Amino acid sequence: MKKTIFAMMAVAALMLGMTGCSKSDNPSPVIPEPTPNVISEDDLIGFWWDQFEYADVTEDGKAFTRVLLAVYVGSDHTGWIALGAYDDTSDDVVAVYGGPGEAGFTWRLLPGGKIQLGDPETGETYALTRGDGGAFGKSMTDASNTSMSVNNNGIAVSNANYSGTLVKADAEKAASIEQTFRARIQSNVDLVSGGKTPSGFSEDDIR
Repeated sequence: MKKTIFAMMAVAALMLGMTGCSKSDNPSPVIPEPTPNVISEDDLIGFWWDQFEYADVTEDGKAFTRVLLAVYVGSDHTGWIALGAYDDTSDDVVAVYGGPGEAGFTWRLLPGGKIQLGDPETGETYALTRGDGGAFGKSMTDASNTSMSVNNNGIAVSNANYSGTLVKADAEKAASIEQTFRARIQSNVDLVSGGKTPSGFSEDDIR
């Protein structure tokens, strides 16, 4: 009887030893990194923005200390870049650059998150490279010298005067951005063609 008990204990000890070796010899399985979320074209539709300090003067000598940079991405594969300059005295915009007429573009989402911009008049696509030089307002909103790509943090934008990431505006912020750039549309009614308004604005915005 004692021999049987000793034999069983020896077998148990041997099996425990093998189990221990198995755990130490074989490291834990590597858990693969989660695949990054791929943003679809529908996710891009809307306003994207950033606001930051930037001290300069406008062409007519008005000083400003901060700017609101906005990009509108339309469901019809058109969009535009606009820039509002502000001073420290009020929330009224000092100057507006860009907008549908001056800084409009066509867009296409490429594999890997790159956004290909193009000329809405000619259909020619722009190079996905950063631009150089130029005046503040023009170069900040020059679509032909602007590179855009999308990631989980937002739209990364780079041009001659700016390199950063825009976040998508919620409904309240989008309405505020439209209000900021509405004057640009009212002063450029000729942008309306065939009864259609520029992307991102309603008929009421130009009345």
